[in-house]
Amino acid sequence: MHTPILVIFVDALPFDRASRLSEELKAKTYLKSVPGAGYSINVKAEMFAGLKPDDVGYFCEWNYDSTRTTNWLSRATMSFLDLLSQKSKLLNRIFHKLITVLKKENVYDIPYPLIPYFKNSGVTAYEFYFDRPTFLSDGKFDRVLYSEEGVDDRKVFEVALNRLKKEKNKRLFVATAQLDGVMHNYGMDCEKYEDQISLIEKYAANLINEFLRIHGDEARYFLFSDHGMAPVLEGVEFNIEKHFGSPSQFSYMYFVDATFYRVWIIDKGLEEEMLKVFGGLDCGHVLTKNERDDLGLKSQKHGDIIFMLDESKQFAPNFFGKDVCKAMHGYSPNLESQLGVYLSNAEGEHGKKIEAVDIYKHIKSFL
Repeated sequence: MHTPILVIFVDALPFDRASRLSEELKAKTYLKSVPGAGYSINVKAEMFAGLKPDDVGYFCEWNYDSTRTTNWLSRATMSFLDLLSQKSKLLNRIFHKLITVLKKENVYDIPYPLIPYFKNSGVTAYEFYFDRPTFLSDGKFDRVLYSEEGVDDRKVFEVALNRLKKEKNKRLFVATAQLDGVMHNYGMDCEKYEDQISLIEKYAANLINEFLRIHGDEARYFLFSDHGMAPVLEGVEFNIEKHFGSPSQFSYMYFVDATFYRVWIIDKGLEEEMLKVFGGLDCGHVLTKNERDDLGLKSQKHGDIIFMLDESKQFAPNFFGKDVCKAMHGYSPNLESQLGVYLSNAEGEHGKKIEAVDIYKHIKSFL
């Protein structure tokens, strides 16, 4: 007989804000979850499929595609749009939205000349269209996802609870994301944040208790998050083009995330000077070979240079916008601020922390 399992994913719930839930639910396992490399798109691949960046084939959402080529008309069009957008912020927003519609992928604020060479290749691991096996697909879980119900935690939990009462689901997965947005936009020292934590505590506990009531002592629940966050105290502006000129298929390509600066070096004659320039920045560091090996970033397809900011800093502007968030993640996974949570009524031998890929292994062992 299949073990009844409820899995709740709460995006960005910090370890230290789950203590009341742990006590109320009498959790047998209450651990710090150590995120993998990068942002949620990669951490989710590790947690749900056990796949690090090298295994899943992408690091962050947007990645350089060396196989893409452009003709002179495309390059001329992008250069023209770039010129026009410099004269009007409104035009810039309109052009980016138009390209988003035409490409059917959100290009955010990526510079026009770079858009043709990058691909949005990151896929959320708990979505039905993720094309690798996950514990969700293996366990044939019913799913209630914020991507379908809206980024409203109250609604997502209510839909899940109503479905559980009606269908008595033996395998149910629920994904929420509102807390992540609250932290990015308002920070962690405000009423909105405290209210969201209280909402999660109430609705998650109600759902878990109802699941246990329906399915009895053999039922297992798992509640976990992908990361914590740190307040952003400083914006960092760095323009690589001031040092090495405009990027091209013959020189280099780059992408600026909130906390990562990734560079693909086509002309290897630039590498030594680039490393020297990044090494001179006092706001972070270039990931070493050992770090890349540990994080599953051995492949150079993720970037020849991956520069990671220090905690509480954010690149501004970056390719997703010009503003600084109130709080961010995507720093070194071992920082206390970056640790998520892993709660369960199932016991496990994990010490005080559990790695993202081990969450996948632990839950899979109960299928």
